[in-house]
Amino acid sequence: MKEFNKNTPMKKLLLTIVLIMTPSIFAQEVVAPKSFFAFTDIFAGAGNLTQFVGRVQTDESGSTNSFEFNPYITGGASFHLFESFTFDPELSFDFPDSGDDKYITTWTYWIQMPVAYRYRDLKFKLGPGFLFNRISAEGGTVTLNNGTGSSDFPIPNGSSTSRNLTLNLAVEWNFVKDVSGKVEGWAINLTDSESRSFNYAFSFYYHFGAPSWGF
Repeated sequence: MKEFNKNTPMKKLLLTIVLIMTPSIFAQEVVAPKSFFAFTDIFAGAGNLTQFVGRVQTDESGSTNSFEFNPYITGGASFHLFESFTFDPELSFDFPDSGDDKYITTWTYWIQMPVAYRYRDLKFKLGPGFLFNRISAEGGTVTLNNGTGSSDFPIPNGSSTSRNLTLNLAVEWNFVKDVSGKVEGWAINLTDSESRSFNYAFSFYYHFGAPSWGF
């Protein structure tokens, strides 16, 4: 009985410490849920785009394109929807280039609006987008071989922009902290069998996380 009374102050002290620490332990385990459309990430990166696969003739023998060196830069943001789903809008554009025709300059830019589902280090993205191809030329004439000789052909003067609705499917892998890689495919004019075509791209991103002034 004396031994029990002797240890009572120590037991009271231990009990007090446990009671003080318990709320802080539970506080660390409870994570406040993100609000709908909360700003969760800003990202920027670069990639390469191949357009209209199999639709563009690349030589006189009739070969068509399967890969093009067409680098671009891109940036976007991520907004929380619910659970593991986010909305990841993205704006990208390549660099104006003359390609095979030095008299005509093309510039491509596009907007994507996918919904993404995160599973561990992977993100699966699906959604619509808009693809814009701007073609411009300064006019004049060019002399070309016509088979039996040469002729002068007019070069268009001015610019025009084509607009296409796309359906985009992508897989993104967060393979290093704050760095990810993405492979994606686009279906262009999906409902029109004559003008339907496909693009593909691969890209790398750096993720800055949610801004301090986020919503």
